[in-house]
Amino acid sequence: MFGLQFLAPLFVAAGAIGAAIPLIIHLLNRERARRLIFSTVRFIAMSHQTNVQRHKLKRMLLLLMRILMLALLGFAFARPFLVSDEAPLLTQQTGGKRNTVIILDTSYSMQYQDVFENAKKAAVKILESLDRQDAACLILSSDKARVVAPLGSEFSHIKDATNRAEATYTPTDYLDALQTADEMLQRLPIGQKQIYLIADLQKRGWENFIETDKLSANVKIEFVDVSAERPRNLAITGVSVPPVILNEQKVAQLVARVHNFGDEQVESVPVRLFIDGHLMSTVQLDVDANAIADAVFKVDFQNEATHTGSVELPDDALVVDNRRYFMLQSLAAIKVHCVYSGAETTQTEPYEKRETFFLNRAIEAGRGAVPIDFTQSVALPDASLLARYDVLILANVGGLTSAEAQDLKAYVSAGGGLIVTVGDNVDSDVYQQLLGGETPLMPCTFIQAIGDAFHREQFRVLASVNYEHPIFAPFKEPNHGDFGTARFYRHFQAVPAAEATVITAYDNGDAALFEKSYGSGRVLCLTSTIDRAWNDLPIRAVYLPFLHECIKYLALKRVDAVPDYRVGDSVELGGFEDGSKVVAIFNPRNAETRLLRNEGGEMVNTLDTSETSDEISNQLQTTAETTQTEPYENAYEQGSVFYEDTALPGIYSVHTSGAEPRYFVVNVDTTESNLAARDVEELTSMLMGSTEQSLENKPTAERVAQYHEDVEKNQDVWAYLMLAVFALAVTEMFFANRI
Repeated sequence: MFGLQFLAPLFVAAGAIGAAIPLIIHLLNRERARRLIFSTVRFIAMSHQTNVQRHKLKRMLLLLMRILMLALLGFAFARPFLVSDEAPLLTQQTGGKRNTVIILDTSYSMQYQDVFENAKKAAVKILESLDRQDAACLILSSDKARVVAPLGSEFSHIKDATNRAEATYTPTDYLDALQTADEMLQRLPIGQKQIYLIADLQKRGWENFIETDKLSANVKIEFVDVSAERPRNLAITGVSVPPVILNEQKVAQLVARVHNFGDEQVESVPVRLFIDGHLMSTVQLDVDANAIADAVFKVDFQNEATHTGSVELPDDALVVDNRRYFMLQSLAAIKVHCVYSGAETTQTEPYEKRETFFLNRAIEAGRGAVPIDFTQSVALPDASLLARYDVLILANVGGLTSAEAQDLKAYVSAGGGLIVTVGDNVDSDVYQQLLGGETPLMPCTFIQAIGDAFHREQFRVLASVNYEHPIFAPFKEPNHGDFGTARFYRHFQAVPAAEATVITAYDNGDAALFEKSYGSGRVLCLTSTIDRAWNDLPIRAVYLPFLHECIKYLALKRVDAVPDYRVGDSVELGGFEDGSKVVAIFNPRNAETRLLRNEGGEMVNTLDTSETSDEISNQLQTTAETTQTEPYENAYEQGSVFYEDTALPGIYSVHTSGAEPRYFVVNVDTTESNLAARDVEELTSMLMGSTEQSLENKPTAERVAQYHEDVEKNQDVWAYLMLAVFALAVTEMFFANRI
């Protein structure tokens, strides 16, 4: 499709005015005849009236030709030309024409004082300096580029988009925006090609640049530096907090790291700790120029709950990095449940009647160091009871039903810890069939049991131990426990599943202890028994601390294992294998995203409202009660939901029917908090190609001539208009002489 434009649009108005002149003259000189009736000349009057009407028609045609002739003459002098909608710039005039791409930095460092408002004003000023025949484009840039107004757009539209632009919470990366602008301009065969980068030119935004990222030789760039002079900024760049705190243990510490990015020392800065919306403590902190200081808080809880909190600084010129969010769990004790086979062992000692005897004694003996609530049963608890436990132990459990296997997967995926130990009752085929597959819960596949646990003439020992693993880290130093003294008379040979790791191994190379993550939880598998049936580990000194470290590792997740989400990250939310049909997620501004499982089993976004979390929890319960549940196999991997809308820092809550709310936190990337900028001359040298390269890529004379020829072809409409004017003039002379 083509559109019509004018090189000299004022002549269109002149032609319209000229076309009105003949009409005005005609109206002013119009004759008004008087009617006189003579009865004797009645027939002559009738003939004369017919001639007058013909004469009047000829005069009207003559008037129309004169009007049209002047109008076409104005159009011809206006130099109309055709413009393609797909390539609007290829058919326009090239002399002095500018193709301008404006890149506006929207990263969160632009929120410093009034920097972003100044940047938008600078963009509008550039637009106002362009001529009508110029073309412009607007790109908003943070960590990714977004073209909001394509090249050739109306300037008024670009101004509106600029005025509506808002600074984001994402960091700076200029590479994507500059490459997008360069590729856009290179599609144009000729004309001035200009990039304006309006930004604070922060150093962080240039970290990914390499030599090959230079702009094309015929593309010029101009930097509009809107950064503040000598910026000063305090930011909380990290919070170290144990994700789980045992109430019966000593008071835990929470450490907030404060970074001073200014060139002056700050004194007595109040650093405040909020938990569950309540101010818990304030620490006064002195931070040297361009230095780091830590604020240490003591935290103690008397209840069992999931807590959300933040560490905050007083507001300064850049507010977004003055707050850091976290979450933790307070427990009165670790809740451990063991499911055992119920069969007696072959040992003759009367006190060894149950497989959990040594397990129970070890937990009781160490309760002072690690508070553990221990329960046991010969059958797997139902899903509602299972969710109450932090760690579940399967001790030589032989058979599982399909429903029990699904309950186990849901429990671990939601964050539970599972320890599997083997024995004579274990059916390897059942474990592989129910807990294996493409996304197995088990960290290994059992092959066969080897060794003689009855005669005990031969045995294996633990020859390979990963002392860097959190479970074995306390035993790393000399005289802190020797696992090589334990004898293993019988064990299962097994191979690791996908994404599983081997923590310890026997002296023959067979794995002894496997680990695998599943959803939000973990699984450990010991290839021997937890009692003395296949080994003598329970009577060794390392048994009690080893068992406690395994339980703590599964229940009290390490700090570095807690997801550290940044603005813009995709968040995987697991634990929906229980058939939840509705999931509601509230962002920090209490806007809701509701996911509803469709007939195909997929979770789809159904609404985005501002209802409160309490209101939606009631609605979810009602929905669950009134919606018929259907199978949803392969709905999503391991019952997970992927949430993408993390554009805001803060605390997000997840609600499902019949369950307590869950939370996750999203923070800004504090590498953006350093406001130091690069030098404009240095950046120009870094981005622009050499002079020789510019000469090599300069358009040839033939290319320029061909472009002008193509443009002129689209401008030859004026010639046809002049021919029409000439034809009308000849016709007008003919009619004028005949009247």
